[in-house]
Amino acid sequence: MSYAKEMLDAIEAGQMETAKQLFTQVLAHDDDETQYNLAEELYALGFNGQAKRLYQGLLGRYPDQGDLATALADIAVSDGDTDAALNYLSRIQPGDPAYVQSLVSAADVYQTLGLYEVSEQKLLEAKRLAPDEPVVTFALGEFYFDWGHFAEAISAYNELLAAGTTELAGVNIEARLAASLAQTGQYEDAVAAYEDVGVDALDLNGRFELGGLYLQLDDPAKAITNLQAVIDSDPSYANAYLPLARAYEAQNQPDKALDTVQAGVMVDDTNPTLYALGGKLALSEDNVKLAETYLQKALAIDPEDQGNMLAWSNFLVQEERDQENVDFLDQIDRSGDVDPQIYWNMAKSYDRLENIKKARENYLLAFNRFQDSPDFLHDIIDFFQSTGARAELKAALVRYLKLVPTDDEMQARLDELNAETD
Repeated sequence: MSYAKEMLDAIEAGQMETAKQLFTQVLAHDDDETQYNLAEELYALGFNGQAKRLYQGLLGRYPDQGDLATALADIAVSDGDTDAALNYLSRIQPGDPAYVQSLVSAADVYQTLGLYEVSEQKLLEAKRLAPDEPVVTFALGEFYFDWGHFAEAISAYNELLAAGTTELAGVNIEARLAASLAQTGQYEDAVAAYEDVGVDALDLNGRFELGGLYLQLDDPAKAITNLQAVIDSDPSYANAYLPLARAYEAQNQPDKALDTVQAGVMVDDTNPTLYALGGKLALSEDNVKLAETYLQKALAIDPEDQGNMLAWSNFLVQEERDQENVDFLDQIDRSGDVDPQIYWNMAKSYDRLENIKKARENYLLAFNRFQDSPDFLHDIIDFFQSTGARAELKAALVRYLKLVPTDDEMQARLDELNAETD
């Protein structure tokens, strides 16, 4: 029995001190092939230091053996020493059987350094030298996927599938293709690709993606099936709660949507969008206290987000906490782009506070954006009528009735106004 075999047996038995002593015997007595095989085993087991020492010894004896330099580069990457990795890879010259692999390994290193263009050059050179090598095409696909160049990733994955390669390095190629299609907005094609893989073959990430796609395609029932399956399998999968809550909301099940939000914030209490949705759902369920808690938490997490600001303002308007609403909205910087809903909310609160000048000013600021909104026109009609602004009232009524011609009450208002002015 070789010392290498004895060492591996000692490691398996947890006898680390014995394994350490046997490693010295390996270096002194085992042949090069045995040492090479042991280095591979040790690296796979996470014993990088011992594997590195074996590979270095072998490289000293076989300086032209490119696979040894590649192995040492991989260890250097694992150890976070990118300079050493690139030094090892630079020793491998064109013509060496390991040269193509060295290009792929170098591309990985440059990608970790954020040098995507250099990484791309290395992979394209590897592709030129080995156009039919699946590992190279897969590396290109994964590189483009990580870089966000999804059209190029799709091309690489389609090439692999056309050649009959459906899985590499534990990655389902068709699932990766589906994810890439989804990123380019090709939702129906992405769903078809995921369905070709089969739900049972998808990992949790795949089912999460598929659930999100069904939601994008306005199929909340299937979205719920897949997203609920993700959470049932792994309740800590935080990203699934928000789309699942939205799917329940789309299914007109606000109670289940709110339950989902409440479960989600127990897993991730840093997501302001989840809290904001929870606030909206709580209001729809007449749970004012919970709505206030959730909306305040959303605002506390991201106080600069106008969506969170408006959600809180909408709550204050609904609860007729008008002075609080005005004080809150007055703090918002309106020097840049401002959501016109802010002006509408200000107008409603000022109106109820009987500050007619400020109410009128804010209604007019909101008018351009909401002039085709029946709800807004309804509010401004009530305001113009209460303030006796007849000309503006008539114009608003005419505009409203073009949008909602069946509103008999508004038609009666217009008829009465016309009769008064005849």
